[in-house]
Amino acid sequence: MANRHYELGFGTEYEKFVLRGIVQSIVKELKIQSVCEYPANNLMGDNSEVFSGQVLKIDRLENYDRGKKGKYDLVWNFCEIEQNAAPVEILGRMLLLTRGYLLIVLQNRRNPGVLLHWICHSLIGKRWDHGNPRWMSPDPVVQSLSKVGRVIRIGYFDVPWFVLDIYESGILLRRMIPNALEGSMLRLRKSRFEEMPISYKKWLAHHAYILFEKR
Repeated sequence: MANRHYELGFGTEYEKFVLRGIVQSIVKELKIQSVCEYPANNLMGDNSEVFSGQVLKIDRLENYDRGKKGKYDLVWNFCEIEQNAAPVEILGRMLLLTRGYLLIVLQNRRNPGVLLHWICHSLIGKRWDHGNPRWMSPDPVVQSLSKVGRVIRIGYFDVPWFVLDIYESGILLRRMIPNALEGSMLRLRKSRFEEMPISYKKWLAHHAYILFEKR
């Protein structure tokens, strides 16, 4: 039998693979038919690709559009809240765009790779440009939304076999990636770590998410 190579978390393909499974279950559970990514960014290429084939309508808005108030079943973004200078304002606009639900994906500051990456920035004297660490947690998001609806679920994902996110840990760890693996198309499978209890995953996962229902 030919050797099988698996995606180990070296880039974005694994996190997109796992996130696709999460949004599939959300779409089915909540009967989602329209999705808006706002604000849309390209951190994973086309982030909303994870919804393709699951819903009838997918929009990606870089700027807020007043004409689309209450138009979508679900409004979401990928690692935009911690990057934005006005996260509470962004949450407010997301609430205006949705008629039902929000899905907010964040970097997880508890992952050891984030701390290692911060140390790397400090050592080489490079300005930290990966967002506000305070917002790399579900807590401030939940607090901001608590009066306008209810949290359905808080989850954590993206815990590949190589637990440290070596892209978040800096160039020194990135040099450990075999060139043959980094440049090849790798088969994807879910790490067993994805099935760990949330009490463990919140310390190891690269990302957190909040699923919220608007009142």
